[in-house]
Amino acid sequence: MRSHLFAPVFGLTTVLISSVVVSAPATAATFQIGEGVTSVFLDLPTLESAAGLTLTGASSDVVPPVSGDFLVGFTITPETDFAFSDTNGFTYLGGSIEHTGSITFNDSVSVGNFSIGFDANRASGSASGFFVQDTLTTNAILFDIANVVPALADNTVTVSGDLLVSQEFAGFLNNSALTGALVGRAQTNATAVPEPATMAGIALAGSALVASRRNRQKSPKA
Repeated sequence: MRSHLFAPVFGLTTVLISSVVVSAPATAATFQIGEGVTSVFLDLPTLESAAGLTLTGASSDVVPPVSGDFLVGFTITPETDFAFSDTNGFTYLGGSIEHTGSITFNDSVSVGNFSIGFDANRASGSASGFFVQDTLTTNAILFDIANVVPALADNTVTVSGDLLVSQEFAGFLNNSALTGALVGRAQTNATAVPEPATMAGIALAGSALVASRRNRQKSPKA
């Protein structure tokens, strides 16, 4: 008789725990950009003809790009705090992607240690609001990023976009007509590190699954 009374309780417990396990993956996961490289292609003929800029060198800490479609690669540094979620595929939450390495134009102008950030006020036309800032010498935003394409798979994130000459960079070059000109492309390939809350959710789901299995094994026979 007593086993008949407990059976519904164990059954309800199993249903509730199973519901947690089933619904857990639907919760948005949050990540931070980890180790990786941002590869950059620049339209050198356009930069030379329109702005008088000739690429003449790169620092020793510049690394190979992810593929032959790019010119140079910049290592992502630990100062990076760029966070995003997998809501709607990819949703920016805050922070920036920091890099080391520099390039030199005309043997005299060096820019580098680039920071990729976001400012909603810069979103206009094809510009997404994401930008590339030189933190080595000028501290100026050099490029606005357009046509951003993110992809997240197996804890690896890839984000690519077109580089448009910023208003600030055009001003530095004394050529306002260059503002918005397409002069290159960038692609970030990095690890996607789950934030603590996401890890806790994964652990909770795993514990619930184990508990569910144990309860099914221990449920009294009617």
